[in-house]
Amino acid sequence: MELVKAYSDTNAIKVIAFAIILEKELSLTELTRLIDRLKENETLKEFAENQIQHLVSMVIGQPNIPKQESSIGGILFNQKENNRVTWSLIVNKDSIIITCYNYSRWNNISVEALRYIDIVFKELDNNISQITLEYLDEFEVLNNTLNWKESLFKHSCNYITPNIYHLNDFWHISQGYFIELEDLEDKILDTVDINYFSDETDNFKNKVNIRIQHRLQYITPFSYNQENLKTYFNKIHNHSRNLFFKIIHNDIKDKLNTGE
Repeated sequence: MELVKAYSDTNAIKVIAFAIILEKELSLTELTRLIDRLKENETLKEFAENQIQHLVSMVIGQPNIPKQESSIGGILFNQKENNRVTWSLIVNKDSIIITCYNYSRWNNISVEALRYIDIVFKELDNNISQITLEYLDEFEVLNNTLNWKESLFKHSCNYITPNIYHLNDFWHISQGYFIELEDLEDKILDTVDINYFSDETDNFKNKVNIRIQHRLQYITPFSYNQENLKTYFNKIHNHSRNLFFKIIHNDIKDKLNTGE
């Protein structure tokens, strides 16, 4: 009897996100000019929609009366398929975030994400101070009355607290730590969140989300180079993949298409 089911037939990845933090925050003039250029880009015109993001702030004026002010905060591009968002690109005054909601294979998804990043940096004169890669893997618990935890997680997994095996209710595990990866000069912050919950957006099905984030903060910001960025993300991806395999049971792993 199958006790847990991965998010899709080929893998458990529900969402993957690439994020870049800029060294210098863009001024309103610089951000407005960047947005205008991105809206004219032929590749980004293929996205189904774009939305200006607004920042709202409160300013105390005379005589001590709060006044609400709004300014441009960035732009959101959404790519859709069958009325469902498959990709999103958010460009703010200090960051670039690319999110994929239709994961297939790393080699395909990373190339596409880097293509969008390249489009933005062709219009930017800025350095990179931080990059982040985040995965959200999801499993549905088909039968929570049996030993589904033992079938999903490795018994020797260091990222699972032993008391969850004695719990009959929902739970959440969160932890973070710094590590060093080979060929990366700066330390990386790993954050691992494992959540067992009832999904109210999906008929209250019992699910497990495994969210793994890797944040690489550079002591010395570096100038944009697509090949270098590709190398960094590939190294982080391989590290994330190995970490995920340390959490899930080998029987589950064998059912997934874990190729590149």
